[in-house]
Amino acid sequence: MRLRLTATLLAALILLPAMPATAAQPSAAPTVEPVPTVEPAPTVEPAATPDPTPAVVSLPPRTGPAPTVEPSPTGANLKNGGLDATGRYIVVLKTGIDTTRLVDRFHARDGLHADRMFGHAFRGFTARLGARELADLRHDPDVISVVPDEIVQLTAQTIPTGVSRVGANRSAVASIDGLDTRVDADVAIVDTGVGPHPDLNIAGGYNCSSSDRTAWADNNGHGTHVAGTVAALDNTFGVVGVAPGARIWAVKILNADGYGYLSWYVCGLDWILAQRDPQDASRPLFEAVNMSVAKAGADDQHCGTTNNDILHQAICRVVAGGITVVAAAGNDHASATHLVPASYDEVITVSALADTDGKPGGLGGNRCFSWGTYDKDDTFADFSNFGYDVDLIAPGKCIWSTRPNGAYAYSSGTSMAAPAVTGAVALYKSSRPNATPAQVKEALQYLGTYDWNVSTDPDPHHEKLLDVSRLDALGTFSVAATAPIALGEAGGKVSIPVTLTRSATFFERTFFTVSGVPGGWTAAFAQASLLGWTADSTTLLVTAPRPTPAGNYVLTINATNQGRTQSATVTVTVENDLPTAQAVRVSLVSGRQLQASSVPVALSWPAATDATSGIAGYQVQLRQPGGDWGPIAATTTVRSVILAIRPGLSYDVRIRARDTAGNWSPYVQSSVGFRAVLIDDRNAAVHYGSGWVRTGSSGAIGGTLRRASHVGASVTYAFNGRGISVVAPLGPGRARLAIRVDGVLVRTVNLRRVGTHQRQIIFALTWASSGTHRISLQIVSSGKVQLDAFVVAR
Repeated sequence: MRLRLTATLLAALILLPAMPATAAQPSAAPTVEPVPTVEPAPTVEPAATPDPTPAVVSLPPRTGPAPTVEPSPTGANLKNGGLDATGRYIVVLKTGIDTTRLVDRFHARDGLHADRMFGHAFRGFTARLGARELADLRHDPDVISVVPDEIVQLTAQTIPTGVSRVGANRSAVASIDGLDTRVDADVAIVDTGVGPHPDLNIAGGYNCSSSDRTAWADNNGHGTHVAGTVAALDNTFGVVGVAPGARIWAVKILNADGYGYLSWYVCGLDWILAQRDPQDASRPLFEAVNMSVAKAGADDQHCGTTNNDILHQAICRVVAGGITVVAAAGNDHASATHLVPASYDEVITVSALADTDGKPGGLGGNRCFSWGTYDKDDTFADFSNFGYDVDLIAPGKCIWSTRPNGAYAYSSGTSMAAPAVTGAVALYKSSRPNATPAQVKEALQYLGTYDWNVSTDPDPHHEKLLDVSRLDALGTFSVAATAPIALGEAGGKVSIPVTLTRSATFFERTFFTVSGVPGGWTAAFAQASLLGWTADSTTLLVTAPRPTPAGNYVLTINATNQGRTQSATVTVTVENDLPTAQAVRVSLVSGRQLQASSVPVALSWPAATDATSGIAGYQVQLRQPGGDWGPIAATTTVRSVILAIRPGLSYDVRIRARDTAGNWSPYVQSSVGFRAVLIDDRNAAVHYGSGWVRTGSSGAIGGTLRRASHVGASVTYAFNGRGISVVAPLGPGRARLAIRVDGVLVRTVNLRRVGTHQRQIIFALTWASSGTHRISLQIVSSGKVQLDAFVVAR
């Protein structure tokens, strides 16, 4: 299997003629982006850089006076490198003007000689001009402007637009300020080799492309260009990388043409994983690996174990060893799903952004002709692969970086985007050495931004643009828990608010655990981890089962990030204050029909109490003394129930209450039993005045009634008990009946109804305790009254 690079280089400062777009290759090797037609003129580089003068269009031989000879570098112009701009001008012509004809016209008239003519960046030429020529040109209608030529000189260094666009020049960790303060990280460049180059901190390397393991220098240029974006020095010349001065290790797996065998690739990964940190052999040497190479393949979601993908297996072992791997998405303008290592979930896959000015907003204009068009600023690069396998996007168009032997060049491709992310990984790991590869990926994705023209993304899975501008030293954090109210009952639940306090530079995910949880309890966080500058709160949900002894239970809440743990304790108090129920009161009831074999009674009780919970319901039971308790009469919060009991039998009654936590109080049994006795109209204890007559009635208790129809007719009954009720039929032509108890009129009842209703309880009265009482009934209106029976509660 052969591998291929994922970028195209353009020689430094040379304007190349237009080239046709290269078609996408159907083979395993990804398509190489066509050479850009025109590159922007960079700041002049050191002496080793190719001639920074813009490319010229050669003039044909001319007759006439010889061109002016440049003066020798003497005197004052020595400080300008022997250059003297006196009398030199740049003439800018209107669009469409034939530069050669205009120069010929002025040559024939004034003897003008053009040094250089331009036809791409603008139309025009340069020349030494006298006063007359200067005046004539400034008045010529074909001339836009005539401006003095100037001398330029080497600047401190160039910050490439890609480095600016990802915010590395604003990152406190990168500390790009022109001082050579190097990022403490080791990065493996798996590529064509690296260097030599004075703008890189090359620590060493390993060559898998031949038998000479020390021959890891770059004779292609791709690997060196990648390395410059990762970590070019922050010094006084050249360019600067995203992680300035990070130690670069060349892992050469490709030949001079940018191809290599899969076995070479695996050889490089094997060497990478074997290298250990010289200060701590338990840790790997490398923080990051850059892979701007690719081949056809797919992710089996099982680290290559189901499809026998040895590359995937090797990369998974590298990642499991704590090393973050960054891969280019590829340049086929297709889904990265069919390319490896881009499609592996274990790596950070990077697509390419076309950025022309190092700034957001899409105001940088066009740059780099490829695939039949110019890429526009802040858009998805026309060559870049895409899809859900892509994790981040970074500038990959017209990237200015290092080339072997001290040179610099532009290059385009996802190969140029991936090293920006690799540099970000080096920055992150230099300040957060305990971060795992998964944590590194998550953090960089969190820091990323959608501040680019995502509408140009070919798929709906828009990746964030790399942005390390807010990356500073690893921040600190603390955790606190708010003590809850006490668990009022065993088996209750409580929510404990947990607060995470972050320092200004701490945004990473923090994981929560809880220790000291008693056996049988459950404790779970509503959010088991928090990520983000403002993610600062969660809730611990605690449940104490039944039975739990009363007492104070101390739980420890632990917040962990990258090997650091902060803890807080919280005390959960269990107070077994079960509900307190009150005894049931049994009363006779009126307004109901008395059955031949049962008497309705009302059971009522005071509200139960609980110090820390509400009351959710009650259960009431009856039994005959010495027998079993009968079925439960369950209620909610209603504190009464009507039951039917057999007359003449004694009953015990008990009650218990349930609180809102689900706990039941002990049963509370009434101190005395309860019995209802029927006294029919024939009972000798009932005394009738004049006018009462016994009559038979099949619907009456005992089959007989006592009837009277004149006003003043009365009945009396003396009894011992704690309740009395009167049973009489209702119907048409009935009179009104006055009821006195112990000589006091307590009620007058109208017995008149439309229809006839037998065995109606027309009156009931119950006392708190048993005693001797006397009840009397007297007709007080015209009509008849029929007395059926009395019910005495004892």
